[in-house]
Amino acid sequence: MKKKRRDLKSLFKYIYLKLLRFKDSPEKIALSFSIGVFIGIFPTFGIGGILVILISYIFKLNYIAGLLGTFIMNYVTSPFFWVLSYFVGEFIVSGKLEWKGFERSSLKGFAISYLIGNLFVSTVFSIISYFVVKNIIIAYRKRKKRGRQTPSSS
Repeated sequence: MKKKRRDLKSLFKYIYLKLLRFKDSPEKIALSFSIGVFIGIFPTFGIGGILVILISYIFKLNYIAGLLGTFIMNYVTSPFFWVLSYFVGEFIVSGKLEWKGFERSSLKGFAISYLIGNLFVSTVFSIISYFVVKNIIIAYRKRKKRGRQTPSSS
């Protein structure tokens, strides 16, 4: 378990450092990353990376930042997003928070609740990630710029 935690920590550190070093505007990097987050959470059945690259190409975004955003969905976070998506969707659809299980007769209802909830969860997390990434990059660049200034240039 410690190895998995260390691997996940290394992954997040890599993503953080990579995002800080891109030369694009903070808004462009944040938008690219947030699209990756949306696609990473939303069930794209293995074509998420291709979708990120395609969307990035069409809208002239940073595809690497987008791909990094898709890493939000990994072996540790996936169960959290699956369960959260189902319960949010169930609440949106029926107004109740209850587990109906996986009976064959209720599979359609489960899928509808999951997809509606996932659309909501994906959207919320991508919007949050946009503002978090944008503000982190802006703060980093301000700190870096201040660090380069000499006392005589103030």
